[in-house]
Amino acid sequence: METIETEEVAFLSRKILELNKQLIESEKAKSRFLSLIASELNNPMTALLGMIPHLAPMSGDSREDIFEFIHDEALLLNSRIQNLVAASEIESGRVDVTFALVNPKILIEEAAEGFKYKLKRKNLKIIIESTLEEKIVSDPKKLYLILKNVLANACDYGEANGVVHVIITKSDHSVTIAIKNQGQGPDVEYKAQVFTRFAPGTEGTHGLGLGLSIARELCVQMLGSIDYEVNGTTVIFTVTLPLQESIADSEACGSNEFLFESFDDAIEL
Repeated sequence: METIETEEVAFLSRKILELNKQLIESEKAKSRFLSLIASELNNPMTALLGMIPHLAPMSGDSREDIFEFIHDEALLLNSRIQNLVAASEIESGRVDVTFALVNPKILIEEAAEGFKYKLKRKNLKIIIESTLEEKIVSDPKKLYLILKNVLANACDYGEANGVVHVIITKSDHSVTIAIKNQGQGPDVEYKAQVFTRFAPGTEGTHGLGLGLSIARELCVQMLGSIDYEVNGTTVIFTVTLPLQESIADSEACGSNEFLFESFDDAIEL
């Protein structure tokens, strides 16, 4: 009897090891797939974004609505590709931090350009208030992507004809960026679901996609945090990052030097 039990334990142990190996290989394949897709989509998308503005019709032209629709969809697709790139880097553990002098207000203004048509359709305004008197040392690429994803969430779920407030403050040891919108708060059972990729929940609620989960993971990589609270009809997402004492690697002020590919290869029209 004891021999049979020993054999069963050995058999089950081998099965567990085999399943574990399959799981590891599956995770590796998923990471390779994400990396491949992100790389294959990023270059043609960069070329498209470089060319599309040259196709803008004159104001009042009947094709203006069609152009805005196409440009809006391209900007949306680019945001999703950038999130795929970030997810690929996170999955593979290839997240490097590059310090530079950055102005968070400029990063937010850059990010808002990606939502300009959505802001127009919903008649939303973005108001930025900053108490910063000088640039901070941070990673412009990661900070930009964090802010863009949180801002996208505010624009998506903010009430039409409203205002998205962005408040930037600094303490002795950290910088805090609060993004507020008027609307319904995330409809989830647990707060952590908001920052979990594809968490189950009511369709259309906050944080059930990729953006906020990437924002949280990048905050963790930068030794910071992200949280949210609902105060009546006001939803507030707050990003807190420690002030870096490291010497900046560059004098960059925005994200463009780090985030986007060059448009040098785009066709000039």
